[in-house]
Amino acid sequence: ETSSTPKKLDFKEIKAPIPFAGTYLNETYLTKIRDQKSPRKAQEGIEECFIRIPDNTLTPTSMIVNFHETLTDLIPLNHDGTYELWEQQNDSLTKARYTIALISEDKIKIGTTTFIRINTDNAGNQPRILEEILFKGTYELKKGEKVEFKKNGEVTGLGKYKYYAPLIDYFDAGLDIDQVGLGETRDKLTNFGFKFRKNGLDLFELKCKTFDDKEKRCVEVDYGKKAFDLSKPEVKVK
Repeated sequence: ETSSTPKKLDFKEIKAPIPFAGTYLNETYLTKIRDQKSPRKAQEGIEECFIRIPDNTLTPTSMIVNFHETLTDLIPLNHDGTYELWEQQNDSLTKARYTIALISEDKIKIGTTTFIRINTDNAGNQPRILEEILFKGTYELKKGEKVEFKKNGEVTGLGKYKYYAPLIDYFDAGLDIDQVGLGETRDKLTNFGFKFRKNGLDLFELKCKTFDDKEKRCVEVDYGKKAFDLSKPEVKVK
């Protein structure tokens, strides 16, 4: 009798742990940030750039593309030993969008793109990526006062400013230079231009080059007056 034959489980219905769960960043982007220290430059030509791999299959996740848009409703599945990300439409899993391959403990390949595991804090749904890989650390002002950027978006030692938020998406008008928001509260930030140098960081007021009267906003900016001059304290070798 056919009814007694065990029904083969459909891989689309099997919930299983994912051994490489975690948050991952496009390796090319990470390398560019470390080399050039410019999120604006690093964003150019990057497609799939950030993903959070959940603890289990069948758990929906999102892929951030170019830090400008998000592919939602991607479902990780274990397809006979191969991990895949499937697109979900309405309630059905329609097609495999990406294959995931484990390269090493902290490195995976999604489709043709290599990703590196990073530890990020979250601001709501937004991962704090640049806080972690670019800003975090201790600096000194000219007179020796200590300034610390923390990975959770807090800053100490910059006068009235208690919070900072680096801009990661430069696909809009008025974003001609690398920028970071500083604020007394998290929700009211003033943008400054920034430039990293070999052993420090300079923050500049924004100079508006072109103002759009119709849109009532600055559509072209440049570096204005220097606001903060931060140096990395020299590490004393014993």
